Amino acid sequence: MRSWERAAAALACLTPRDRALLRVLRDLRYLTCEQARRACYPGLAPRSIRTRLGELRRRGLIAPLRRGAFADRRTFWGLAPLGRAAAAALEVADGGGGTGDGVGGTPRSAAVAALQLEHVTGTNDLFCDLCEFTRAGRLPPLRWLAGCRSAVDLGQTRLVPDAAVLVAGADDGWWTYYVERDRGTMPFPAMRDKLERYALLFKIAGAQAGDPAWQARADAWLLFACDEIRRAERLAVLAAEAGLKRVWAGPADTCAAGLVRSLCDIPAPRDCPALPSWARGALAVPAANPSPEEEPT
Repeated sequence: MRSWERAAAALACLTPRDRALLRVLRDLRYLTCEQARRACYPGLAPRSIRTRLGELRRRGLIAPLRRGAFADRRTFWGLAPLGRAAAAALEVADGGGGTGDGVGGTPRSAAVAALQLEHVTGTNDLFCDLCEFTRAGRLPPLRWLAGCRSAVDLGQTRLVPDAAVLVAGADDGWWTYYVERDRGTMPFPAMRDKLERYALLFKIAGAQAGDPAWQARADAWLLFACDEIRRAERLAVLAAEAGLKRVWAGPADTCAAGLVRSLCDIPAPRDCPALPSWARGALAVPAANPSPEEEPT
C-alpha cells in the first residue's frame, strides 16, 4: 500500500483533536504529554491523554523520544513516518499546500530539533500559552508560524526566527510578532548579528509597505522570551543599538500575558483576513471540542 493510501486509512480513524495533534507536531516537532494537553486536548485528564497518545503510537502515527538526561524522565512525542505522511495530507486538505521544500516534516529537521529539545520545548510552551489565552477569549484570532516556516530570504543572508505570531487586527490585516525564545546559549556577538538581520528585514519591509506580501512585516514587533531578566535587559540594549524600536524583552513566562495586555483594547475583527503568501500553512489554535473516543474505555 502506498504511503498516502496508508495515511488516508489512518486519518479516517482519527478524532478531530487527534488530527490537530498531527498538524501541530508537523511544525513544532516534539511535545511533552502536558504540552499535548494544553495545545490539543484541554479538559482531558493526564491519564486519558497518555492513553490517547499510546493509541496513536500503536497505530504508527507518533513515536516517543526518551531523554534520560532529564531528572523528571520526560517523554517527548514526535511524528512517526506514517504520521508525517498523514500530517502532510492534512495540510494539503486544509489549503496550506505544504512548505514547498518539505521542510515541515522531513526526518532531518526532526533530528535537528531532537538535538535542541530544551529550546524547542521552551518555544512550544509559548505556543501552548497562546492557545489557552485564545480559547479563553482574551486574544483575537491568531496564527503561529514555526521557525522553519517563518524564515526570510534577505538576499545574501537569511533570517530564521524561532517563530512568528500573526494576530488578526481590526484593520483587516495581520499584525506580526517575531519570537526569539532565548535560553542564554547564543553568544552575544552571534545575537548581535541576528539583530542586524532583523533590522535589515524591517528596512526592506518598510520600503515595500504597499506590497501585501511585506505589509504585515513592515511594523512587526520582536519579542525576546528569556530565562533570565538580566539577559533580557542586555538583549534589549543590543536591539536598540541595532536600531530596532518595536522590541519587548522579558521573562518567558510573562510573554504571552504581556501580549494579551497589549491587545486588550483592540476589537476582534468580524472575519479573519486572508493570510499573506509568506504565512501559508500557519497553525491556527486547535479546537477544544472533545470526542468520546478520546476517553479510555
